[in-house]
Amino acid sequence: MSKILLSVLASLTLASPALAGDKHPSFVETKAVKDKPAVTLDPNRAYVMLRTDQASPLYLMRVPTAADQASYAAMRAEALAEAREKYAKKRASYERAVKALAETPNGAPRPRLPEKPVEPTEANFEFTPFGLLAAVGIGPLDRFAKGKGGTSTYLQELTPGEYRVYGPMALANGTAPLGTCFCMGSVRFEVRAGEIADMGVILTDKVVAAKRPAGNSSMPALLEIPNFLGPAPAEMTLDPRLAQAKIRRAEYHPIGKLPNYFGLALGRIPEMPGVLRYDRDRIVDLTAAK
Repeated sequence: MSKILLSVLASLTLASPALAGDKHPSFVETKAVKDKPAVTLDPNRAYVMLRTDQASPLYLMRVPTAADQASYAAMRAEALAEAREKYAKKRASYERAVKALAETPNGAPRPRLPEKPVEPTEANFEFTPFGLLAAVGIGPLDRFAKGKGGTSTYLQELTPGEYRVYGPMALANGTAPLGTCFCMGSVRFEVRAGEIADMGVILTDKVVAAKRPAGNSSMPALLEIPNFLGPAPAEMTLDPRLAQAKIRRAEYHPIGKLPNYFGLALGRIPEMPGVLRYDRDRIVDLTAAK
């Protein structure tokens, strides 16, 4: 793992916006909406609402726009140029050490030859993936509301755009990531300024533990969850503080595979009626006919 990637991971929290004054563009700015008596939503920001039957995390990653991709490419090109400058200095130092070694008289202490530097190229240069620069962590802390029996409502402010569900994962400073990566198949949805995208409900009661074939660690974990991002049951009423807010049900669409950046248990999102199912390891889009 590159030092650039490590430095980015070290700065990530469950949901942390970019630092003010950063010279690079901030692809996502996000924060949890706090549990306060009155709630005021910013019409220029977008919001997602997630309800669960117990405190649960969910990790999102922004789907890049053409402008995002151009900005990211410029960032990478700048980083590559800096790496090449550093390489030129290391190469010059290495060549001086090689010359000094060759000129060392017989019997004299021989100077230590440093490791030969590798020239960074477009092919071998490691740079932080876009998804790690544009992530949103929801829960398990910072609940907007808590109901009877441990039910939780999360309300998250974020930059308008399109996001994919990366998986039920918690990431915090100083601890190892925990959860499952939906790297083998997931969904995307749009969040719009001035609106709350209702992501639906995660009901984990009576979850069937994932099973893998013996000796096959590459088999994705198939989570059997009675209701994953499905509509809320009638008894799970909306928080009255959001009665005047513009709430729209998130419209999900299948999205393909993504690397397992954090080394989590490998999985895929459970089948969603009207959205996607699986034919072995192939994602079947059920929204195409809509």
